[in-house]
Amino acid sequence: MTRPTGRGHIHKHSSPPRIPENGVKEVKIIGGLYAWLTVLGSFCITTAVYGLSNSVGVIQPFWARHQLAGYPVQDIAWISGANIFLCLFLGVQVGPWFDRFGPRWILALGSLVYAGGLVGLAFLPQDAADGYSDASGGDGGGLQLGGAALFALLMVLWGVVMGAGAALCCTVALSVLAHWFERRRGLAAGIVFVGSSVGGAIFPLVLRSTLEGMGWAWSMRILVFIVAALLVVGNVLIRGRIKGKKGSGTVDFRCFKDWRFVWTTIGVTSALLGSGVGRLAAGAISDRIGRFNTMILTTLFSIITTFAVWLLVEPHRMWLFYLFSILFGFGTGCVISLGPVCVGQ
Repeated sequence: MTRPTGRGHIHKHSSPPRIPENGVKEVKIIGGLYAWLTVLGSFCITTAVYGLSNSVGVIQPFWARHQLAGYPVQDIAWISGANIFLCLFLGVQVGPWFDRFGPRWILALGSLVYAGGLVGLAFLPQDAADGYSDASGGDGGGLQLGGAALFALLMVLWGVVMGAGAALCCTVALSVLAHWFERRRGLAAGIVFVGSSVGGAIFPLVLRSTLEGMGWAWSMRILVFIVAALLVVGNVLIRGRIKGKKGSGTVDFRCFKDWRFVWTTIGVTSALLGSGVGRLAAGAISDRIGRFNTMILTTLFSIITTFAVWLLVEPHRMWLFYLFSILFGFGTGCVISLGPVCVGQ
């Protein structure tokens, strides 16, 4: 819009930015108060969800001593494995839903599902011989649950329900940053991921004292209050800025026509596979040589890998990049797996 001025010059007025209905590229990315409040909200979500997932090193040994006493460790590990798998795998579909519907209702649904799974855990008995009424402070005359039933319920609640809720919450918490940041998006994402470390440090300390001192039921109730508070703050602060795209809300496989995307995906997948192997190996090695000793060795392994492989990566030696992804993923997987266990010890 233009208008003539008193001196014959043309003065231009910039219209307020209009948010399009399809696509992020047309929108000017800005920061500001709402942007950083969204970062704080996403930080709370990752603290609650990723932080609790990282605390399985304290919870899983408790299962082995109580609810799932007599079960092999490798069988019990399937519960936490299902949680992590669904959290990552379902994100493939949650992403298109986010593009289609925005963050608000997906995050609210994910929070209810995740918190609901945690509430369900609070009603489980502490030992296979206990009933529901013992876990909730009753007279002990309730339904008796055997080890197989408890394994199934833990798999459903912790593995499936909370895994699905985690996928909904965390995919939104990370994806919404693109609505607000371009130049400083890396910093924003780094702050959000710090929540995983904060939760991974706090929850094991809480569980370490409450599980032995107050029992399973009250430990889960305390977690419900903490996690629910963080999820509520996240839901209040996180807001989207770009209207949803028109479409079916399903995965668009046309992205694999871009070879840059394909090779980047291969690199990330290699790192995740290495991380998965590292997490399994860390548990087995730490039982033999000690948890802190294993942590020190794997940290040194990651440092050596960085200097020995990463610094040699060049455009004509891209195979070193994928080798580094696997090796460094292995080292960091060990650190992620053993961190909560060392804190709990």
